[in-house]
Parts: sequence; structure tokens; C-alpha cells
Amino acid sequence: MSDLRAALGVIDRPHPPRRGESDIASYKEWYHFNVLDTVSGTDLIVNLSVAGDVTRAGGGDADLIVLCHRRGEGWHGGIDRFDAAAVGFDARSLRFESGPARIAFENGEYRLQVERTDTPAHIDLRFAPRTDPLLLWNDTPLGGGRLNWLIVPHLDASGAIDIGRERIVLDDACAYHDHNWGHWRWGDDFGWEWGFCADERHAAASTRTTLVFDRTSDRQGDVSLEHTLAVWRGATLAKVFTRHALRCRREGRFEGDVRREPGATCLVAPGAVVTVPRGFAVSSRDGADWLDLDYRIDAALQVSVPREYGFGLVGLNETFGEIVVRGEVGGERIAFAARACFEFLG
Repeated sequence: MSDLRAALGVIDRPHPPRRGESDIASYKEWYHFNVLDTVSGTDLIVNLSVAGDVTRAGGGDADLIVLCHRRGEGWHGGIDRFDAAAVGFDARSLRFESGPARIAFENGEYRLQVERTDTPAHIDLRFAPRTDPLLLWNDTPLGGGRLNWLIVPHLDASGAIDIGRERIVLDDACAYHDHNWGHWRWGDDFGWEWGFCADERHAAASTRTTLVFDRTSDRQGDVSLEHTLAVWRGATLAKVFTRHALRCRREGRFEGDVRREPGATCLVAPGAVVTVPRGFAVSSRDGADWLDLDYRIDAALQVSVPREYGFGLVGLNETFGEIVVRGEVGGERIAFAARACFEFLG
């Protein structure tokens, strides 16, 4: 394991605000995990977040999002909310406890434990990092606020998930983790497109290709604030395509059912979700290096977040699907198809 991966317990620590900070009301932070298990047909999203003044009771909120999609069954899970003052932080190392969920970094691995009354009722997973992390601590503009980001793009997930009476056992399933923190307000003038995939099916771990795409923009998507496609070969970051080397486009409209969470969203804002694309294409060109990505969505869910400006909701579209990747980086040909996860805001 590289020194960077071994140090994740410190690098990936929480960044809670100090009592009395002038912009504490707009503080936000979350830990996010995805699992793509092609063996059981299980796709998982777990997100633990805090927002607002976490230094006093009633000053902020903590959300636990657990969303699980099963092939042939559809979606399970939902959103649980708590008072952020009850969240357990350690600003010196990774320890984050929120309601029935706990994240820690132990013996070179992430440990995620969740106990809920709803299904999935039990999650106990270990995530072993297989790539070096990427830290973007640059206060990326996000509307009138700013965002920082740490990525661990490829981990092996092992453990168990209980859905109803069934226990799903994972053995080195493909996983992803990121950690975001900063200050911004939902409903401000920003949007984003984000996604990841790994050549899990055909490549040895030492030469496996892992990709993370990221674009932050204004709400309409006309102006790019940050735009990257990062490429790992094995454990090492091999290439980052940026800005003018990239083109992306959403294609069509997803015609499948789009569940909305929390469930009461349908009462507040009735109507169908029309902001999920059918597909998403990315092209990157930088000298002799090039990549083309073609992503096709087969499952989608919208998480609704109350606006902090005006009235209404912000729709965060979570999707899973299949991606086809082809190209060449550093003189090595890349060609694979894989399961992928993309998120669309705006």
C-alpha cells in the first residue's frame, strides 16, 4: 500500500466548522460510498451528510441516505434525518457517527456500518483502497460558495447487506468513495455532472483502468467552472484531461420509472421527473491521448433537496447503467465495458 493510501485515516478527516464562524449556516460536508456488485446485481449508494451549525442543538441537520438497486427488483432504501449536533466528529482522524451509521478508517480500510429499521436494515462493509486518492482542496466555486473534494476512485468492498430476509454477501465488489466539504446553499446558481467506472470485468488489478468524470457549472450547464476526466492505471493516477480537452453531452430522456426520495416529495411537487437523460457521452482529446465514453442508463432515482434560496426543490438525479470506454492513454490502448454510476444536478 502506498503512503497516500495508508494516510487516508488522517487525510480523509472531517472538516467541521468552528463555533461562531460567519458563514457557518452554509457549511456542508458528506461522506459518499458507491458499490457496483455485478455478481449479485446490487448497486448501492450510502451518503452521510451534515449541514448548518453543527456546534449547537437545532442549528443543523444530518442526513443518512441509503439507496440500493437490485437487478429485477428495483429500488430499496430511503433517507433518515437527525439533529447534526448529535453527530460524532473527530477532526484529527476519520471517525464519523450519525444516528445509526458509523464510518471509520481501521487497519488500512474504511469500515461502514449501518443499522436501520427500514430495508436495507443492516450494512456492514469494509472498503480496501486499490488506487491512490486524489485531493482537490482548491475551494472550487459553487454558486456563491465553494467546494472541496477527496476521491478514492477504486476500492474492493467486502461484507454483508441485509435486504428483507435476504443477506447479500459481497466479496471484493467494485466500489468508490468521495468526501466533500465546503460552504454553499442549495438552489444557488450551480449544477454538476459526475460519474465513475472501473475495468472490473477484464483487467488485472495492476493494470486496471479506473475513470472519474467531474463537471461543475452554472445551473443551466452553460458555463463550466471545473471540468476533468481523471484516469488511473492500476493504483496510479496516469492522466487528467481538463477543460478544453473535454466535450460532454446528455442524450435523450430516460423513459423508465424514476422513484423520488423522500416519498413526500410527490405531494409537495407532483409530476414526473424529466431531467434524467437516456445517455451521457464524453469525448477527451489531448495530443496522442484520447478517450470516448458512452454511458446508457437503466436505473434512476431523484433525491429532492429543499432550496435555501426561495421556494421549491433541487433534484439530484442518481443513476446506474452500462458504459463503454475506448481510447488510448500513454501509448496504451483502453477498451472495456462496465457497470457505472453517474449523478446529474441541474
